[in-house]
Amino acid sequence: MGGKFCVMCGKEDVKLIGRLCPSCYVKSREMVRVPRSMSITVCRICGSRKLKGKWVAPRGDISSSLEEEIISALELDEHVQEYHVDVGQMWSDTHGNNHFPLRISGSVEGERFDETKDVMVKVESTLCDSCVKRRGKYYEAIIQLRSREGNLGLDEKRFFESFFSREDAENLSDVVELREGVDYYFINRTVAKRLVAKFASEVKVEMKESYQRERIKRGKRDAKLVISLRL
Repeated sequence: MGGKFCVMCGKEDVKLIGRLCPSCYVKSREMVRVPRSMSITVCRICGSRKLKGKWVAPRGDISSSLEEEIISALELDEHVQEYHVDVGQMWSDTHGNNHFPLRISGSVEGERFDETKDVMVKVESTLCDSCVKRRGKYYEAIIQLRSREGNLGLDEKRFFESFFSREDAENLSDVVELREGVDYYFINRTVAKRLVAKFASEVKVEMKESYQRERIKRGKRDAKLVISLRL
């Protein structure tokens, strides 16, 4: 044989990947690699998962989070041109370990491949930073909602809360209803200020900022922000 040929099957006049034709290449190589086992850290209260050292809000149930984690861990052979992943139903072995069966199909130079994998996933449950703070009723800012007319009505309270985004609501560590109005305790000062700015841009409201519990923390001045809103 004078020309190029596949060293495995002997085919001539075909495109080679290294020294193999596409058919022999996909038969002799692992097209997709995935860890045999992996772990995921999930908040037992809100379902957030820890990704690269940061807590990420859940976009679905725990199974969806696990599927995302597995798919992101896939390593494809450099010659794979297109692929599709089917994640099967999670099952548990006799030791309580969770397993996900995977079926990965795709092609290399028009040659189809189909591989099956099994990934064992260990779920570590803990509390995310936000839930730890929420449980301890930690807060950086208070929004005091009041009425110019005296007692705050239910309609006014509901109207203000209609401006809450999901992030705003999840950032609350406490809500205290008083005779004169409602105090909303926010874990993050920036979230509270952003909510107030959005509300004040659309509603005529008297707004006043002040600080309480001022102290020196790690050489820096630290205090709780209090934002008073009067409708």
